[in-house]
Amino acid sequence: MAARMRYRLPDEPLPSGLSRYATDPLWPLLTLMLAGGGFGLAWFGFNSAALGSPTRAREWACIALSALGSPALVFAVTAAVGFGALAPTLAPYALLSVLALKVAVAYALYLMQQHTFEVWEHYGGQPRNGLPLMLLLAVVGRGALDMAALPPLLRAVLQ
Repeated sequence: MAARMRYRLPDEPLPSGLSRYATDPLWPLLTLMLAGGGFGLAWFGFNSAALGSPTRAREWACIALSALGSPALVFAVTAAVGFGALAPTLAPYALLSVLALKVAVAYALYLMQQHTFEVWEHYGGQPRNGLPLMLLLAVVGRGALDMAALPPLLRAVLQ
């Protein structure tokens, strides 16, 4: 007799032992905006695992893109100013590309996780309220990091 295969929907969340800690992806998005990229990206990664997201690999690739792309953009702008290809007065405007990258990746992560979250919640998942953690990270977490003491490339990731 052939092995019995279970039918599985491609967008069905996979069961996870962390599912009791899953939150609406709105909270990691707001955390990224209010507390910085380091906290927001870490929460998006954890929430992806907690939801058992079928798009987990893409979500983690987006997190890696933001974490590695931000310092790469800072390095590129700094190098362009150093080589004379970019006027020093234009550097702050060129550095807005770092912010654009972070916001675009955060929104893409939100959209990927929102679909999974809705399916997970529809079939009985009980989400945690992310407001207390978001406020804690935005008020205490942001103040706990001395950004001025960090190297510029690390600061680009965490801000």
